[in-house]
Amino acid sequence: GLLLAIVLASPNYGQTIYEFDGGGVPNDDFLVAANWNDFLGGPDAVPGPLDQARIHSGFVVKYDTAVTTTVSGLKVGSDTAGNPGPFGTPGTLNMSDGTLIVTGGGDSFEIGRACCDGTGLVNMTGDAVLEIQGSDPIIGDRDQGTLNIGDTASVISTRDGGAYWRIGNFGPSIDAGLEGDGLLNVTDNGSFSAHVIFLGSTDGDGEVRVSDNGSVTLTDNLVLNSNVEMPNRSALVHMIGSNASLSALNLESANGASQVHNQFEFTADSGGVSPITLGNAVNITNNDLTVNLNGFSLAIGDTLLLFDAAPGQIYGEFASSVVNGSVVPHRVIYDNVNGDIVVQRVPEPSAM
Repeated sequence: GLLLAIVLASPNYGQTIYEFDGGGVPNDDFLVAANWNDFLGGPDAVPGPLDQARIHSGFVVKYDTAVTTTVSGLKVGSDTAGNPGPFGTPGTLNMSDGTLIVTGGGDSFEIGRACCDGTGLVNMTGDAVLEIQGSDPIIGDRDQGTLNIGDTASVISTRDGGAYWRIGNFGPSIDAGLEGDGLLNVTDNGSFSAHVIFLGSTDGDGEVRVSDNGSVTLTDNLVLNSNVEMPNRSALVHMIGSNASLSALNLESANGASQVHNQFEFTADSGGVSPITLGNAVNITNNDLTVNLNGFSLAIGDTLLLFDAAPGQIYGEFASSVVNGSVVPHRVIYDNVNGDIVVQRVPEPSAM
């Protein structure tokens, strides 16, 4: 089953696979032809529009030049082309300038694509741009994958109909040894845009973390409740500070009471918290909520907005809610008339 899962994610027909081998000068530069090896034995070349690029075997690769490169596929932290299956090795890509475009369909973009030592890491800083033109990019596919977007870097999804991102995909109940664990971390003034995000798919673990002035913008739904019946999956959305933003059309996050609960966490700074904004509905049935208010003072009777949905579009309630810090006791208010979920400080029982 594991081998089948890897084979099903094989490159698109006609792609030439180039694997980073550090044979050039400097030996960590994405744009140096001698750093790439053609799996089929052709001459070294920087991967092009018809090619798939793979970074593994512990290589840390930089892309720091203000040029645009187009590839058909990109795998960071993967197996080798000649030895597909559960034989992944780590890989890192650090982008600090320029634009990298991935055009291929399906899962042509993957970070952490092959267990069981195939950790993938992509760090985006400066004004670097990653453009995804395909349908199903994945962070943490069978292994641990992280996409960090900071400074003024951006990830954009330009496919007609939008891209359907999966963050955390394929866990151990799918096949022994799989450990899909994905993190999308958007901070500083970084930005991420897509159509849909699935968190914790097919028994994987997925997290979206947004902080500082980071922004995540979805044209359709944020989905935490795919495959909720699987025992090892987890899904977490963590909003940090008062200047971050996360917006989507709907938040689909209902759990069964006995299933692994989806998690929402809000950590305040001196300005409060950053709410999650929905153009339509929010469903948080049987989810768990944590609000960290160590750095924020909330007066008795005051509220903090956590979810801002359309009027009349709140569905379900949290199975548990915990407020950490100076503001206790508290209550969660579901204001369905206005479509708002807020946390409110209430008087101490003795004062009441």
